[in-house]
Amino acid sequence: MSWAAVIAAVGAISAMATATATTTATTTATTTATTTATTITTATATARQERFLYLLRTYPQRAPRETLAQVEQLIGEGDFPEHDRAEYWMGSAWLALQEVDGARRWFERVGRDHPGSVWAERSWLGMGDAAAQERRYGAALEWYAKAEGARDGAVREIGRVSARTTQALRARQRLAWAAGGLAVVVAGLLGASLRRHGPVRLWPLPAEGRIVIPVLGVLALLSARQDPAPRAAILELCAGAALLVTLSGLRLRAASPRGAARALHAAGTLAALGALAYVAVYRGGLVGMLLETLRAGPE
Repeated sequence: MSWAAVIAAVGAISAMATATATTTATTTATTTATTTATTITTATATARQERFLYLLRTYPQRAPRETLAQVEQLIGEGDFPEHDRAEYWMGSAWLALQEVDGARRWFERVGRDHPGSVWAERSWLGMGDAAAQERRYGAALEWYAKAEGARDGAVREIGRVSARTTQALRARQRLAWAAGGLAVVVAGLLGASLRRHGPVRLWPLPAEGRIVIPVLGVLALLSARQDPAPRAAILELCAGAALLVTLSGLRLRAASPRGAARALHAAGTLAALGALAYVAVYRGGLVGMLLETLRAGPE
């Protein structure tokens, strides 16, 4: 064997050793860097999680919108273990503030960012609640029906209960539409009949108006001490009743119906007044309170 061959063999071995060492060093450095990056990412996600829980615990200590702004910023910074819950909480908080559009936007975002999450399923309930708050009961029932097919048992049960409640609310709404239509039809018929028996003499007021309108005025004045919702219902009822009673009295004076015609006139006016009262109570959101009062009696 020549010295040239020996030298060539030694050089090859040396090059192989150098390459192996370089590869090992590169692999070690890459693994170390990956581990370090993962550790940093985990620590950051944990910090965000702790920050989120802290904001929830201290929510009553700040203005609601301030906490909402901080949680939104936290969500935008990146992922953390309960990122889906945070997005759902944002929707629920906005809904509690009656900001339906903001709530709907966050509930939709949960479904996009975390499909299959239990909080995505709970967002279906939130979407139903948002629609119900807008009195879009048909849309609300569709969301509750979707929730009834959820994997989570609690979501299914809440969906069933909410659907039953919403069906009752939709029935009340339809009854209010029918009642409003009845009041408008009766007022229109009274006006049309009065026009046929013209000319119309508005003054002096008919006897019905002179008796009822002062009473309605007193009720309207007394309503000033009530809460906003009952006050609005009383004012709407007084205004509508004053108009109906005046039309009824003018028509009686102009047409002078007798017998069955007079009875039909009175029945129609009373039905319109009852319908008007229901519409006023419904628009004030007082139907549930009224039913409970009738069921339990006044305290």
